[in-house]
Amino acid sequence: MDQLIFDFARRDYPGFDKFLGAANRELVFVLQQARERFVYVWGAAGTGKSHLLRAWAGQGADARYIDAKTMPLDASALEAEYLAVDQADRLKPAEQALLFEIFNRFRNSGRGRLLLSADLPPAQLAVREDLRTRMGYCLVYDIKPLSDEEKIAALTGMARARQLDLDEGIFRYLLNYWQRDMDSLVKMLDTLCLYAATTRRRMTLPLLRRLLKQQETA
Repeated sequence: MDQLIFDFARRDYPGFDKFLGAANRELVFVLQQARERFVYVWGAAGTGKSHLLRAWAGQGADARYIDAKTMPLDASALEAEYLAVDQADRLKPAEQALLFEIFNRFRNSGRGRLLLSADLPPAQLAVREDLRTRMGYCLVYDIKPLSDEEKIAALTGMARARQLDLDEGIFRYLLNYWQRDMDSLVKMLDTLCLYAATTRRRMTLPLLRRLLKQQETA
């Protein structure tokens, strides 16, 4: 789902301030201002699309966040002030028809804001043609992946939020010997925290190596 979510379970919507990446500053600024009524963001899995959509939806008094992979898009979305549809390329045919109606309703009424995400730009989506055309009317941004240093900064911040002061060498090792997308890195940080707690050992590089070895043989 998401790139840089801190204490996600404790908050309905993560904040923009926890989304790092200098290359994405313009996009974050546009979403924070919430002046654009139709925005489409795309990028590879783990780049933070879900984080941004949730943060954006959190600005609206009547906001709906829909993860099309696991949640249905239904007619109640027509009443939303802020509607965020994550993984819009996974919408079923009937949901695609409804999203097309939402586009038209929002545009004709002058109310409502819509933010969509997918892994690919609009022109490459396998959706109905009229919906793809509407998506092309959006302000379109591709989310740039974090640099290695930004990933380390993000992971260090997550650890400190849990009152853990970890050597950054642990995260550099992860980047070299584990999956490099932020989703996988965050999940491994969670796993390492749990592993350290259950084994009652300090979170050190040798402990991480031991954990990764177990993951490889599992």
